[in-house]
Amino acid sequence: MALAFYLIFLGAACAYALVDWRRAWLLVMVCGVIQDPVRKLTAGSPVWISFAVVALYAAILFGAGNQMRAHAAEFTRRFKSISTGITVFIVLLLIAALNGLVTYGFDKWPAPAISFVTYIIPVIAALLGYTWLQREEMMLRFLRLYSGLTAVALIGTVLEYIRVPSKLLGLVSFEGDYIRHLPGIQIRMLSGLYRSPDVMAWHAGMLTVIGVAMVLRTGLRRETLIWSTLAVWGFFNCMIGGRRKAIAFVIVFCVVFLWRYIMRVKPSQVFASLGLLLFVGLVINQLSSDEGTSVYTRSAVASRDEIGQRFEGGMMQTFRENGYMGAGLGTATQGVHHLLGQNSIGWQEGGLGKVAIEVGLPGLIALFVMVIIVGRMLLILTRIPDVPGSSQFLRVLLFSLVNANVAGFIASAQAYNDAVLALTAGFLVGGLFASAALDGRLPATEQVP
Repeated sequence: MALAFYLIFLGAACAYALVDWRRAWLLVMVCGVIQDPVRKLTAGSPVWISFAVVALYAAILFGAGNQMRAHAAEFTRRFKSISTGITVFIVLLLIAALNGLVTYGFDKWPAPAISFVTYIIPVIAALLGYTWLQREEMMLRFLRLYSGLTAVALIGTVLEYIRVPSKLLGLVSFEGDYIRHLPGIQIRMLSGLYRSPDVMAWHAGMLTVIGVAMVLRTGLRRETLIWSTLAVWGFFNCMIGGRRKAIAFVIVFCVVFLWRYIMRVKPSQVFASLGLLLFVGLVINQLSSDEGTSVYTRSAVASRDEIGQRFEGGMMQTFRENGYMGAGLGTATQGVHHLLGQNSIGWQEGGLGKVAIEVGLPGLIALFVMVIIVGRMLLILTRIPDVPGSSQFLRVLLFSLVNANVAGFIASAQAYNDAVLALTAGFLVGGLFASAALDGRLPATEQVP
């Protein structure tokens, strides 16, 4: 029954996307919340439910087709070096796809095909974000909607923690406690309403950092209390979720944001931020002092060696096992083991290890060069002062979100095989590039809702 209602909603959203694709993008976030509970309630927990949202994405692309083509030409003119780098990387992906066919056989072609799509989707999502954003208020509205939906969805994490019996809670297709073993510590991993702890951790981290940024933006105003509450709520879920990468996500965001924006911070914003830090400190203190939750605060501490191993992601071992050309696309993409069965040889979780085994050293080098080119351009964008329709705050906010997601991808690439996560991450990149062009777009789009 749940699946039938979800498919009806998805079909209606697809139809709406043909009429108003910009607002339909917001419905992608709604699907991101309800798709995992629906999958858990469906017999056999079929994997395709987690990818059904791609149908809505396709409808949005169809509705935005003409505008995206025009903005693609604009993007190429403005950022030619980045467009060239993307083209080179796509060529390397095609070569890696052929390598995957050689590794697993041509009868296993769906595996490299699915993997190719997972790499391309964020690129197209970036172009969608570049086309979608017409003025700053649209992105702020998107962040408010996302925060509201996520704040409600994270209630499931607490319900799972207190062991409320429900099929809606916990890791999909898994019964019992999902335990992670660290030296001297056993941690019960929580997924809540989401399909896995990694996905839940990403959403909790996103809610936290959006709340942090909005507290800084509002300063000492009435809505500061609301955003502070959301930030603390998100951080609380980061802690009890058991995934240290969520804490790292928040730290990377805050460091990058302060690095690029601290010179513009006003006294009222400083006091608001100090108030938020006090609330967060109280949460950490309460978790540490409770016997049942103190394990989560102890597990949040990571040594330098652990951090290094996590970010290295098994890259060197991958080259030793598979050579410098890797094993081809489809090897480390989540979900393809259902297609490859016992032939699957991918074990990499970190982003560098995933890229190494799927596209090899050439693809890794190309990606590294792309990061440098894009990174330099984004640094330039964050220095642009306020312009009509767009503020430096928005650019720094999006830049910090992009960096936090890059760090998250390096630590755990598997989470980004979730369609909603990959779409949102790519969308934010495109929104950041668009924020530098809003002063030119605004006069022609005053009536855009």
